[in-house]
Amino acid sequence: MIRFHDFKHGAIDVAGEFPPIPTRKFDYSAVVDGTYDADWDGYAERYVSTTPVGRGETAQEAIEDLLEQLEDEQS
Repeated sequence: MIRFHDFKHGAIDVAGEFPPIPTRKFDYSAVVDGTYDADWDGYAERYVSTTPVGRGETAQEAIEDLLEQLEDEQS
């Protein structure tokens, strides 16, 4: 895990996950430190994030995706 600091949102944690799928668009995920939460969705039979999670092919793309989601939340 890599930690970056954003002055507006605090620490951002980025993890490389490399799932066994044909696309590389989800290799990295980014979350604001201490805010990640997920709930069980019985209908979908999986856990679903209740907080923004950035995803990307690179760590930078994941951070940018997260920051975009956070900005959208505040609008």
